[in-house]
Amino acid sequence: MANVRQYDNLITASEVVSKSFTNQATDLALISNELITIAELAHVKPMLGLDMYEELKTQNHNSTLTAVNTTLLTHYLKDALAWYVRFEVMNEMQYNTTSAGLVVNVSEFSNPANVEQFNQMKSDTFRKAQVLSDDMLAYIMHDDQNNDYPLFGQDGDTSMPVLDGDMAKKMNGIIFY
Repeated sequence: MANVRQYDNLITASEVVSKSFTNQATDLALISNELITIAELAHVKPMLGLDMYEELKTQNHNSTLTAVNTTLLTHYLKDALAWYVRFEVMNEMQYNTTSAGLVVNVSEFSNPANVEQFNQMKSDTFRKAQVLSDDMLAYIMHDDQNNDYPLFGQDGDTSMPVLDGDMAKKMNGIIFY
C-alpha cells in the first residue's frame, strides 16, 4: 500500500462549498484537509477499491490524470465527495469542542437547528452523496467504459476489509442486514 495520505486531497475546501453548500460564504477553515481525508477514506476508498483510489490520488497529486480519470474526477467523483465532506463537517459546524466541553455554535442573527432538524439535514446530505455515488458507480461499470477502469474494485495487497457476507452495516443510524 502506497502512502497516498501525503498527497493532495481529491477536492479542495472551496470546491466543497461551491458544490454542496447553499451559503457560498461558508468559512473554509471549517473544512480542514483532515476532514476531507476522512471523507475520502470513509466513503471513496471503499467504493473504488484501494488500487483505483491510490491511482487517482497519485495521478491527481502529480498532475498526470489520464483522460478517463479526469472525466471521472471532474464530472462524478468530486460531486459525490463534496456531499460526503459536507456530511462529515456538519457536526463541526453545529457544535464546538472547548475546554468547557461540547457547546452549540450560536450567532446573533440565527438560532441553531434542533436535534431532529439537524439529523434530518444530515440524513438528506448523506442521501445526496449516495445518489451521486450510485451515478458514478453506474458510469464506471457501464459497457461504454469497458476496460477504462481496470483497477476499479481491486485491492492488490488485500489490505481492505471484506464488506460483504453476513455482516450488518450501519449507515447513518440505520442498520442494514
